[in-house]
Amino acid sequence: MLIWALAAYLVLQFVIAWMASRTIKVEDDYFVAGRRLGVFAVAMSVFATWFGAESVMGASGAIASQGLAGGRADPFGYTICLIGMAMLLAFKLREAGVLTFVDFFKQRFGPVSEKIAAVLTIPTSVIWASAQLLAMGEIVATVSGLPTGAGLLIGAAIIIGYTTIGGLLGDVITDIVQGGVLIAGLVLLMIVVVMSGDFDFAKITPDQLSLSGFDEEGNPESLIATLDTWMIPILGSLVAQEAISRFLGATSPSVARRGCFIAAGLYLVVGSIPAMLGLLGAANGFQAESQDAYLPELAQAYLDPVLYVVLMGALVSAILSTVDTTLLAISAIATRNLIEPFAPGIPEKGKVALGRVMTAFSGVVALGVAASGDTIKGLVEVASSFGSAGIVVALLFGLHTRFGNQSAAIAAMVTGAVMSFFGNGVVSWVLALFLGEEVYDTIPWYYQEIEGGFVYAVVGSLIAYIAVAVLTSRKQTVDVAAAD
Repeated sequence: MLIWALAAYLVLQFVIAWMASRTIKVEDDYFVAGRRLGVFAVAMSVFATWFGAESVMGASGAIASQGLAGGRADPFGYTICLIGMAMLLAFKLREAGVLTFVDFFKQRFGPVSEKIAAVLTIPTSVIWASAQLLAMGEIVATVSGLPTGAGLLIGAAIIIGYTTIGGLLGDVITDIVQGGVLIAGLVLLMIVVVMSGDFDFAKITPDQLSLSGFDEEGNPESLIATLDTWMIPILGSLVAQEAISRFLGATSPSVARRGCFIAAGLYLVVGSIPAMLGLLGAANGFQAESQDAYLPELAQAYLDPVLYVVLMGALVSAILSTVDTTLLAISAIATRNLIEPFAPGIPEKGKVALGRVMTAFSGVVALGVAASGDTIKGLVEVASSFGSAGIVVALLFGLHTRFGNQSAAIAAMVTGAVMSFFGNGVVSWVLALFLGEEVYDTIPWYYQEIEGGFVYAVVGSLIAYIAVAVLTSRKQTVDVAAAD
């Protein structure tokens, strides 16, 4: 029953994608839905896109093992991130009329900064998509009895297929459906678990409710580690094209901002359900085979077959709505900001075709990364921290001030990327990805993660931006004075 219900649900996604594809005539139709999205569509789409596998499977398991400290990224950090998007980005980026946020770098700073921002953004989105595909593979494997690798391949093929066909409009329509299924599934699970009588809220301890984390030895984490934990989801994901593309498709700047605010509220409310399930389960002795499997195993233990189908549909919805948007975001940046500048004169039909090819290619690359076998939470953490520090600094200065130029933006992005690459342990992660986890212990300490690595990357990017902006401004002043 479950496998057939899941199959029917996935067929529906293809039908929606095919219907949406009939409206796609030009590049704007494919990547920003022709800017026809109202408040409800923006809010539901941003929420569904943001509420991925890590929000449902990763967060519940992390909170079960670490208490609310495991939820500092999800749901709390990412909720704050969405509020930041609404306050700092949504109105101004939509007002600028850009197709991707990277377009703004070209408008404000210049073409070189555009290329650097694009190159730094794409890998993070690929890793983000990989985390969702990994979760999809586990679910497909669970319901079908197939090996996880086969489940991963099947899930990836389905998502790549309907996303390539339908573009952003297809994604938004499916997001509305997926968001509704997701909310219904999580509410049903919460009701059944609470009504079962096996879980007592009174058993939740004060330690579980603490937001303070601990290191691997069980000691309280340092201030810099705490700051890093909060900054990675809040600032590290602020420039995620996956969510930004939704409000760029809004009918107006004010619609973009309102929709993003509503999405933040939805995220916190719905995200509280897996958080509460994680707390209740841990307090009452429920154990899962693995951290990522916590919520699926809880559902399997307490839901009847029909409700279990609904919940699995909810989990699939969370994954589909995130992956499809992410693949489209990668395609938009690669097509718009890397390929088109070197191939001027491409007709609109050619741009749409190129976008579809890049969407499919992005999915294949993400599939390869997902096959590495890393955890969902681990992949998301890498995606949130790599390369974004300098982009955030440059984008916020560029949007809200006239201070700084292309040289300052480049300095910030290069500094942030270099510091993130080494400070956040990206070197060791890449080596482990391709060579196996056993090589990690042989990697020199200076290639491994540094405590507070993302904080240092943000501070370094900020200093680089300000310093280069001041120096180049003075040089221009001196040059003007000499000319006079």
